[in-house]
Amino acid sequence: MNTSIIFKTSMTRFPLFIVAALLLAACKNKKAAEHPLKQTTTTQNKHTKLQAEIHTDTLQFIYFEGNFDYWSCIFLNSSKDTISLVTDSMITDDFKNKLFEVKWFTDTLYEAGDNDSKYAANRMSHFKPIKGKPFVAPINEQQILHDVRNIPEVQSGADQVAIAERPSEGKNYYLVETGTREADNFSRFLIFRVYIYPQYQINVYDPAADTEHSLEAWRKQNQQ
Repeated sequence: MNTSIIFKTSMTRFPLFIVAALLLAACKNKKAAEHPLKQTTTTQNKHTKLQAEIHTDTLQFIYFEGNFDYWSCIFLNSSKDTISLVTDSMITDDFKNKLFEVKWFTDTLYEAGDNDSKYAANRMSHFKPIKGKPFVAPINEQQILHDVRNIPEVQSGADQVAIAERPSEGKNYYLVETGTREADNFSRFLIFRVYIYPQYQINVYDPAADTEHSLEAWRKQNQQ
């Protein structure tokens, strides 16, 4: 066998093998270079989306609610709408009716129970007090109780006045119950809805009919 022919054939195949290996390596490097770029773009898009979901506003603090599964803070915005925000931090009563810069986002909460049902709620992520004039005139709960207690009809028919419900999302009034405390029960007398915004107003509430009237209108009805 002619050794020169074998040597020539081997030399021809060897460069072809090198070329194929180099092309394969180049393709792998190209894919590796493209992959991190794709991940970076995805991360940036997610970051932008999360930033878009953060809401910021100046709100007036009304009160802190800590009696349920999730703590919440009740605020008032410049349009005098009630906003309820879930929080992990307590705002003390010293800051009632003060203005805050507040940030929040939509979160998924779980209701305690057998099914652990989920629901969406706004969660406060940042808050700090700022200077400014409150959106509504500050009225504290002591004043509300004092004013209801001094209504002539309450003075003559009840010896107990208590706040039963406070403002919450979509409800801009206090529910105040009056009555007489006996040995083993509480005899309810009159119930009031007390609005502190957009203006301070005390209405008589009828839970059976789910209606309310101003004190003046209620007194006229009773005189008929």
